[in-house]
Amino acid sequence: MDSKDKRQLAKQRRETAKQAQKFHREQQKQHKKPSERLPKTEASNSKITEAVNKRRAKLREERSENLTREEKFRREGEKKLRNLRPQDHEDGYFIDEYAEKRRQERRARQIRRQEREVIRRNKKPMTAKQVRIKRILISAGLFAAVLVIGVVLCLTVLFKTEKINVIGDIYYEREQIIGFANVAEQQNIFIGTKNSTPGEIVKNLPYVESAQVDFEVPDTINITVKNAVPTYAIKDGDGYLIVSSKGRILDNANYITEDLIELKCGEINTKTKGEYIDFGDDSVSDILHSVAKSFSAYGDGKITGFDISNLSNIIINYDNRIDINIGLPDDIEYKIKTAFTIIDEKLDPNKTGTVAGTLDVSTCNKNKISRYKPAPIAPTTVPLATQPPTDSGYSGNSVNDYAQESNTNSSNQDVAYAESTYTWQAE
Repeated sequence: MDSKDKRQLAKQRRETAKQAQKFHREQQKQHKKPSERLPKTEASNSKITEAVNKRRAKLREERSENLTREEKFRREGEKKLRNLRPQDHEDGYFIDEYAEKRRQERRARQIRRQEREVIRRNKKPMTAKQVRIKRILISAGLFAAVLVIGVVLCLTVLFKTEKINVIGDIYYEREQIIGFANVAEQQNIFIGTKNSTPGEIVKNLPYVESAQVDFEVPDTINITVKNAVPTYAIKDGDGYLIVSSKGRILDNANYITEDLIELKCGEINTKTKGEYIDFGDDSVSDILHSVAKSFSAYGDGKITGFDISNLSNIIINYDNRIDINIGLPDDIEYKIKTAFTIIDEKLDPNKTGTVAGTLDVSTCNKNKISRYKPAPIAPTTVPLATQPPTDSGYSGNSVNDYAQESNTNSSNQDVAYAESTYTWQAE
């Protein structure tokens, strides 16, 4: 390139720079604030004007203080772009606003990251109490996690039922009880026990008085059955209803076996197996249970009849020979024990089985007095002792004269009792 071309190129660059400067001045004029474009006036010396100016300056400062570093940088960048001057580049002499904007944008993003960065300061050392609380919380969290995992494993994978035991049943098949219990093999023992239905066993199987379902770790479910005890027999047409000691109908029978007690209770409406007899009085079931319990403890299996037709005058028949008058249903166990003691130790100590009559123990719980009236004609063997034999809890003291008719030539002769009443008073 010769000198002439160089001079011409330099001239073109100067003209281009002048055009860029002119264009830049026009842009500055357009971006100037209205207040800056207004002609300058002389400053007012008025105090009001000064106060307004101070207020405006203060507001501008507050606004600038509230700005973030990024916003301040962007505002300064806009001002810098307006004041850019042409520079000599390889391809010419001009103002490169695009490159400046890119540089400013990169710097603004860098400032933004710096502002958002959280500076972690060194924490103060924890106190002993805080350390203890932290350890407790960590231990509790670990324990809860282990517990949850253990529960999930126990309910899903472990403790499958491999064996089902039926304990105590003597009347039904094992499969019947398991079916009504709602348990099955390969079932989780905890879930199986929780979802079991022992009430359905009692409801559907009359001879079951109560049932309980529990488990044995690791793989066994036990069904424990308490059998109802056939105790009473109630006349029903040509047959009998077999009733438990709590008044539940267990079965039907054509005759009474020796281990059953004939129960007289008037008319009954319920005759369905598995249901409880409605006696019209809620206390009757308790009376039956209490009497049955006393029979098993003191009666020696010799009770043959029980009459509760009149609850104010309850009568028990002993071995079809002696009617025991219980009276009101209070202190039944004490009255029955007293009656059996008198029969075994005073009326028939030799177990002859020939003494017959009526024994009244209806008031023995209050005045400790019991009366015996023999049957009008009842052969028996009575000792000639003037006083009945003593026992624990009873004495030979008589309240009334102890009268009896006997043959004085022999102490073991059979005699007939007259219409006499014998009274015993307990110590």
